[in-house]
Amino acid sequence: MKRWAPAISTVKAEHGLATATNRQTWINTFRARSDGVIAIARIVLAIGSLWITWLDAAIRPSRSDLVFWLLIAYLVYAIAAALFVWKAQVHLVRGTFVRHMIDVATLIVLAFLTGRVSGPVFMLMPFVQLTATLHWLWRGALWTGSIGVAVLAYLALSNTGWPFNSDVDAAVALSFILSLLTATILLTWLGTHQEAVRSNLLRLVERTPSAPDGRDWPAEAALDYAAQMMRVDRALLIWSDGDEPWTNLAIWKNGASEIRHLSPAAYLPWTPKVLQHASLLIVDAKRSRALIHRGEGRFDRWRGDDLPISPALVAEFSITSAISVQFHANDVEARLFLLDPPAPTLDDVALAEIVADRLKTLFEQAILLRRLSDAAALEVRIKIGRDIHDGVLQTLAGTALQLQALRSSKAEPDVIDRRLMAIQAMLFEEQRDLRTLIRALEPGSDHRHAGDSQLALRLEALADRLRQQWSIDFRFVLDPEDLWLPAAIIDELARMIAEATANAARHGHARTIEARLRLEGASVILTVDDDGTGFGFDRRLEHSELESSKVGPRSLRERAATWGGELSIDRVEQWTRITIKIPAHP
Repeated sequence: MKRWAPAISTVKAEHGLATATNRQTWINTFRARSDGVIAIARIVLAIGSLWITWLDAAIRPSRSDLVFWLLIAYLVYAIAAALFVWKAQVHLVRGTFVRHMIDVATLIVLAFLTGRVSGPVFMLMPFVQLTATLHWLWRGALWTGSIGVAVLAYLALSNTGWPFNSDVDAAVALSFILSLLTATILLTWLGTHQEAVRSNLLRLVERTPSAPDGRDWPAEAALDYAAQMMRVDRALLIWSDGDEPWTNLAIWKNGASEIRHLSPAAYLPWTPKVLQHASLLIVDAKRSRALIHRGEGRFDRWRGDDLPISPALVAEFSITSAISVQFHANDVEARLFLLDPPAPTLDDVALAEIVADRLKTLFEQAILLRRLSDAAALEVRIKIGRDIHDGVLQTLAGTALQLQALRSSKAEPDVIDRRLMAIQAMLFEEQRDLRTLIRALEPGSDHRHAGDSQLALRLEALADRLRQQWSIDFRFVLDPEDLWLPAAIIDELARMIAEATANAARHGHARTIEARLRLEGASVILTVDDDGTGFGFDRRLEHSELESSKVGPRSLRERAATWGGELSIDRVEQWTRITIKIPAHP
């Protein structure tokens, strides 16, 4: 099946053919590949017929030369046809009908020239019928067999007076006719079965279940796919998830779906325990008539006293016959019921198992999407918490220190008023940043790529706020002075500078802080120096060591790692230096 999928996709993409054309192309590939074997068989048959004709003295002398030369011409034709087929670089269905008509015409002419049922005629008959079956399945077997039976019957009637004569020739003619009739019936059935198998495989190749979208279980898409593949009007899917406290039931009927969430004990047990993992062909649910697939094509009759499936399911959904298969995807246990299948066969069970395997993949994709969604939501929550910690909380901490200092201050009222106005302006600025953060979280927002900002102006405003917030001497340096960066990078760098400053002022009691920003290749390097007490390190610690030992500023370390960057801490003379290196583009 996997080998045909790329071929069909290529035909669709390059030639824009409709589904019907793709179906015919897929079926024709088998016919084309059969031509090579048929060509060899035709040559062998022509040589054998010549040899038998030369040995057989029973052919009427007046026509023996014509028969001989006809077989010579047929041998030449067989060789030419073989060369035509073998020289083709790619097997194509070309000339098969013409070659088949030549074979049939040769058979009819030989029959009338020899006037006998046996000999070359009977040798050519099964060949013609088999080639027709290989090319046109049951149609070829039926109409070619019908022609053969008619020819043999005519010869038998004209030569032996069959069926009224009881001599040996009549018995031989009757045996030949019955043999050909039996072969026609069997080959017609074989062609019908082969066509059904091809049709089933082609449906599997042409159609795949719709991929899940969102967090909902893909039950509707699963049932629609299963019903289309198995050609049933009703389908049922019941499943339970170890992480959810209920049983899920989906019903599909003539294209309409309904999904129910039921109690965990609903319809339990779905099947008797011994049939929990078995595939079932249920002939009569109410009379417990069912076949159990034990694997590798072995089927046993169900001989238990209980119904093979839940009596509650049988009663509620009026189940008479069904094909039922089970599949397991992570913590999900599921069972598919294909209800009222038309003329179910053992082959349908195998096809249903293939369908169930695809539904398993569909549910595994849904589980993976759920996990990715949960991971993404967790990452967003962590980022929001980090932004609030490095923004609002640090500002509130600085404001609290300012108010505490103001409370113990004995300055003039005008001075106190100016300091209060400065604190108020600082809170307004933080309020604006908080609104920006909230807007960035709204659906449809593309704040991360919202454009570019004036880096110098942004950092200048940040420096003023940090000076007022922590009562420190803060300065920054840009290299080059007209350094340009995307807005998302600037937002992140501003939060990193604010967090590093808050750590140095609150915990390191720093009074002077210098931030330098420079571009180095495809990376931005942020260096923050402070004259505080530092982290207690007397040497340089790289990101990997900080990460493994879980020391240093956790928020800055996680921010750098999130952007694919690195953080290091060093002690340079009286300064504590934090260096952060991140990509220059998000």
